[in-house]
Amino acid sequence: MRVDELDIPERIAEALKTEGYSELHPPQAEAIPAALEGKSIVAAIPTASGKSLIGYVPALKTVCVRRSKVLYIVPLKALASEKKDDFERFSGLGIKVHLSSGDLDAEDRGVSDANVVVATSEKADSMIRHGSEWIRDVGLVIADEIHMIHDPSRGPTLEVALTKLMRKNKGLQIIALSATISNAEDLAEWLHADLIKSGWRPIPLKEGVYFDGSIRFGDGSSREVDSEGKDEVWNLVAQTIREGGQSIVFVNSRRSTESLAARFSKPLSKIVGTKLTGAEAYILEGEAESTASGRKLAECVRCGAAFHNAGLTYRQRKFIEDGFRQGRIKCIVATPTLAAGINLPARRVVIRDTSRFETNAGNVPLPVMEIKQMCGRAGRPRFDPYGEAVLVAKNISDADHLMDDYVNHDTERLTSKLFGENVLRSHMLGLIATGDAWSEETVMDFLRDTFFGTTSQMFGIESVVERTVEFLEEECMVVREGSRISALPFGKRISDMCIDPISASILRDAAMKIRDDTEPFPILVAAAMTPDVLGMFPKKCDGDSLAAAAARMDDRYLVDPDDIGDYDPEFLYSDLKTALLAERWIEEVPEEIITEEMGIGPGDIRSRIDMMDWILYAMGEIAMIFNPDATVKIKPLITRIRYGIKEELMGLVGFRGVGRSRARILFDNGIETEMDVMEADESFLAGLPKIGKALARSMKSKFGGGTQTPEPSMAAPMASDAEESEEEAMLNAMAEEYGMATEEKPPEPEPEKPKRKKGEDAGGPRQSNLFDF
Repeated sequence: MRVDELDIPERIAEALKTEGYSELHPPQAEAIPAALEGKSIVAAIPTASGKSLIGYVPALKTVCVRRSKVLYIVPLKALASEKKDDFERFSGLGIKVHLSSGDLDAEDRGVSDANVVVATSEKADSMIRHGSEWIRDVGLVIADEIHMIHDPSRGPTLEVALTKLMRKNKGLQIIALSATISNAEDLAEWLHADLIKSGWRPIPLKEGVYFDGSIRFGDGSSREVDSEGKDEVWNLVAQTIREGGQSIVFVNSRRSTESLAARFSKPLSKIVGTKLTGAEAYILEGEAESTASGRKLAECVRCGAAFHNAGLTYRQRKFIEDGFRQGRIKCIVATPTLAAGINLPARRVVIRDTSRFETNAGNVPLPVMEIKQMCGRAGRPRFDPYGEAVLVAKNISDADHLMDDYVNHDTERLTSKLFGENVLRSHMLGLIATGDAWSEETVMDFLRDTFFGTTSQMFGIESVVERTVEFLEEECMVVREGSRISALPFGKRISDMCIDPISASILRDAAMKIRDDTEPFPILVAAAMTPDVLGMFPKKCDGDSLAAAAARMDDRYLVDPDDIGDYDPEFLYSDLKTALLAERWIEEVPEEIITEEMGIGPGDIRSRIDMMDWILYAMGEIAMIFNPDATVKIKPLITRIRYGIKEELMGLVGFRGVGRSRARILFDNGIETEMDVMEADESFLAGLPKIGKALARSMKSKFGGGTQTPEPSMAAPMASDAEESEEEAMLNAMAEEYGMATEEKPPEPEPEKPKRKKGEDAGGPRQSNLFDF
C-alpha cells in the first residue's frame, strides 16, 4: 500500500513522501488504516520494522484534521529527543512539537502552544498530577516501547499514567508500540485495542551462536568466521568491518566496555582510523575537566572504536552515537542500556555476555526480552542487506544452552510491576492528591483498570492498600473523615514533586533538625539516605574514606538510620559514598580526582549530582512548611550542588555560560562578584582563559545594552527545556568563536537500570523516580 492511498489529506501524504515514506511495510499497511479510523492499536512488531510510522501518520491526522492534540510517551529522554526531531520535519503542516522531560514540579510553559508533546512517562504523570489544561485536549496518546511496562523501575509510572488518561477521557485513542512479545493480547485487552502482530522485518535478521570458528544460526544455516587472532569477539567484529559493515558488541560491565574497546583500537586503526578536531577531542576527553576515561575514549575514537556506558557524559554518548550513524565509528562496545534506548542499528550485533552480576544473587542470566532487544539492533535499513545477531558461547554445552534458551526461545510474558507498598505508596498519594481516588475502595477501582488489574486476580492487594493509607495518615500526608480520604497540604506538595513519601518523611525530619550551626555534610547524608537517590556501590578502595565519613557522622545524623522504616543498614556506606561524592563536588575537587579515587565515571557524577539537586530542592520546599529557617542552609547548598562550587563563587554562576571552571577562573583573576563584572572592561574579561569575546559580551549585557539574563533562583528546580534550548544556542555561538564545546552541564545521562534502592548491582524491583529517564 502507498501512503497516498491512506485516508489522509493530500498535503499530509505529500509531506510523508517528501520525507521518504512512499510504500508502507506490511505491518504498517495493516495497522495505519485502522488507526486512521480512530481505533486504538497495539502494534507488536520487531525492531526496525517501522513501528514509528504507525504512530506518526495518525498523529498528523489528529492534529491537522481533528484539531486535537497528541501526547507521545517514551521511556527514555534520549528517545524523546529523537522523536521530537522526527516530528519537527513536519512543521510545514503546522506541527508544533514540544519536548517535555525536565522538572516535574512545574507546569511546562512550552506545552500551551504545542499540538504534539513528546514526554517521558514520568513527565506525563507529572503533567496529570499538576492538572495541566493541555492534557484535557489530548485526542491521541502514543505509547512507544510499551513493553517497558515490564521494567520494575519505569513500568509502574507508565502503567499508572496510561490508566489515568483512559479514565479521564473515555474516548481517548491509544496507539501502543511494542517489540515482539508473547502476550501482546493482554496489552490489547487492557487498552481496549486491536492487536497487530507481525514478525516481518525490512532487513532479514539471522540470530545464531558462535563457537569454535563458526556461527550456527537458528534457521539451520552456518557461516565460517575468518581468524585474525585468538580474540574470537574481535574476529567477529573484524569480519563485519572488512565487509563494509559496522558492529555493536554487548558486554555486562562498564569496565569490559572500556577494556574491549581499547583492545580493538590498535587492529581497527589499521583498517579504518579517523581524525579528531580539537573541539571533538575536547568533548570526548571530558570538556572543561578532562578525565583518564575521557582520554581513553578519545584515543579509541581516533582508531574507529568507542565504548558506551552510563559512566559517560551526555555529550560523550551523543558524540559516539552520531559518529556511529555517520560511519566514522565502526565498532561500539556497550552495556545493554544502549539496546533499550535510541535507534542505533549495526550489521552485526555480538553479544558476549548473557549474564550480569547482582549483589546477593551473583551472576544471573539476562531475560530473553533483553537479549532480543540487543538482537533487534542488527541490520540497518537502506544500508545493510542483512543483519546478524551472534551470541558467543564458551563451550559446546553453552552453545546448546544459548541456542535453546535464547535464539529459539520466546520472550517472557509481560507482567505488571504495580504491586507492593514500595511502588504503590507514591502512586496512591498521587491519586488521592488529584482527586482521582478518595477512599480505599476507589483506589481499588483504579487498580482494577490497570494492566495489573486486567491480568491478575489482585490477591492480597486490599491489605497493601490499607497499610499504605495507614502509613500516609501517620505521616500527616492524608486525613480520613469516615471512609473518605483527602490529601493534606504536605501530601499534596509531595505528590506535586513526584517523590517517594518515605523520602519526604526523611527530608521533613532532617529539615526540622537543621540549625544555624549545621554543616553541609549531614544535610547531604540525609538527602542521600532517601529512596529517590540511587546509592553508589562501595568498593574496596573506598574503605578508609567511608570509615572516616561514618566516624564524622557519629551522633550528627539529622535522621537516625534506625528510625527509617525498611532502611537496610547494609546500605549506609552506599549512602555515605553518595554524600562524599556530593561534598567533593561542592568543594571543587576536579572530576578526574573524583573518578579515580571513587572508581566511577564522569556520568556517575552527573547522575548523582542531578539526583541530589532535586532532592535538596524538595528538602527546601518541605522546610518551608515545617522549618522555614532551615532554608537559609538548604538554598545555598542547592546552588553549590548544581554548579559544583564553593560558596565564594555563588555570585558568578548566575551568568549563562559560567560553570564551576569559568567561575573559578574569574574569581582567581579578581572578578569575585557581579559588581566586579559590571565594572570590568569587556576586553579584560574576553582575554581570560576559557572566557572569550562572546561570553564576555553576554556577561556584560546583563547590565544593559543587550538581552537581560536573569540570575537563576537558588531554590528553583532545573531550567525548562525552552530555557535550555535558548542557553544552548548562545553557548554554541560561543563555541564557534573559540573552537571548543562549552562547560555547562548537559541534560542528565541515563543511568544504568537500577535494581533496588541502593547499590548499582543490587537486585529487586524499585519504584520509578525522576532520575530514571
